[in-house]
Amino acid sequence: MVSVLLPLLVLSYYNHPSPADDYCYIDTVFKFGWLEAMNYYYSGWTGRYFGIFLNHSNPLLFHSVAGFKVLPVILLSGVVFALYSLFRHLTPTLSRLAHIGFAGVVFFLYMLKMASISEAFYWMAAFVTYTVPNIFTLLWLVLVLRYYRQDTPTAKILLATLSGFLIFAVIGSSETNLLIMILLVGAWWVYRLLFHRKVDGFMIAMLTVTILSGYLYFSSPGNQARIGGNPLGGDVVFSFVSSFKKLGSLSFDWIFRTPLLFFSFAWLIVLSRLSVGARNYFSVPVWYALLLYIGVLAAQLFPSYYGVGIEPTPRVINCVYFYFLIGWFYIIGVIFHYFKKGDVSRFSFSGLRYSLLYVLLVVSSFLAFYSSDNVRLIYTDLIKGKAAAFNREMNSRYEMLRVSKEDVVYLPAIESKPLSIFYDDDIKTDKDHWWNKCLAGYFGKKAVYLKENGVGEK
Repeated sequence: MVSVLLPLLVLSYYNHPSPADDYCYIDTVFKFGWLEAMNYYYSGWTGRYFGIFLNHSNPLLFHSVAGFKVLPVILLSGVVFALYSLFRHLTPTLSRLAHIGFAGVVFFLYMLKMASISEAFYWMAAFVTYTVPNIFTLLWLVLVLRYYRQDTPTAKILLATLSGFLIFAVIGSSETNLLIMILLVGAWWVYRLLFHRKVDGFMIAMLTVTILSGYLYFSSPGNQARIGGNPLGGDVVFSFVSSFKKLGSLSFDWIFRTPLLFFSFAWLIVLSRLSVGARNYFSVPVWYALLLYIGVLAAQLFPSYYGVGIEPTPRVINCVYFYFLIGWFYIIGVIFHYFKKGDVSRFSFSGLRYSLLYVLLVVSSFLAFYSSDNVRLIYTDLIKGKAAAFNREMNSRYEMLRVSKEDVVYLPAIESKPLSIFYDDDIKTDKDHWWNKCLAGYFGKKAVYLKENGVGEK
């Protein structure tokens, strides 16, 4: 985990707001006011009410570029903390070091094959609609597990309140996370009804919040603006088939081109050392867990095909991979628990086999680390100074915009583009492009152009 987390934390120092969307949200706030700006997006573009709230509250609202250097650190820490918390509650008898190690394994595997680092941790317009609700979803699972272990009424009220807020926030972040949360809440209800014959006030409260949040999302007039732009949008059969085909090709890559299988064997050894009672949270019917797992993964791909009829964006693939890894280890736990409800002593490794597995883990992890395009990207951007050069170029741009007394400003193109933190979309040579208009409006200029071949042209 340290080998990939540390350079990401250092790269945060060089992060900047993106001309793609980040300035547009705050330019709208400055023109129309905070509440009216959010209403403008909710009514005219999207039902992502919580994503709208976060984007219209980004650090540019306070004229702070430094805030964009702090947010990735918070985000990266949040992902690790959420993974740690979830594994701690699923395997409470293991040590804290084991829980940190498990979070580290998942984070390491996640970094090896994630589709876009910049969209996951550095470009705010993307991470508030995917990474933030991913963190919230894991924390919601933790709160649900804690609620049923809590005896104090005051603590239960607090946990229920926080759980309700997280459902509200996740559903209002993106279509992808909306489907995940609805599936999880629905699966929770079906499981409790089918296998425990129970319904409690907590379940009813969470279902109520889910329904109200879903209504708030789907009743947005702006949702229609995202549908109908492509003739394949709205085709259920095409979207269903495409989602599963895409999931199949992605899964093959994630399983056989990472050390996942070796870590899975290591996980089996850990599970074999747990008593039946300590594996209580894995006592779910295998068919039910598999159905939910596949459903959660395929459901994340479905909106892209159904909504606009296109391939899922890298930020969506990031989201799918995140739940793929977590669900993979959980499914292994469920299958192991099913076959080993009694004595687990038969599942044992000799010292030689144990050592061999360790060697395979070390070698495969090193090879995966060395051959990963993502790892190469983050280390290259950092060590070769591309991120530092990008930081200087962006600061130079800000200075030009501040000191220029002209209403029309020509800005040089960014030469150094560290794609680990830079979402590759910039202002254009056309002053009427949306990114140009937003940047100009934010800095109080009439127009902003991108210089072409060293000369400003309209």
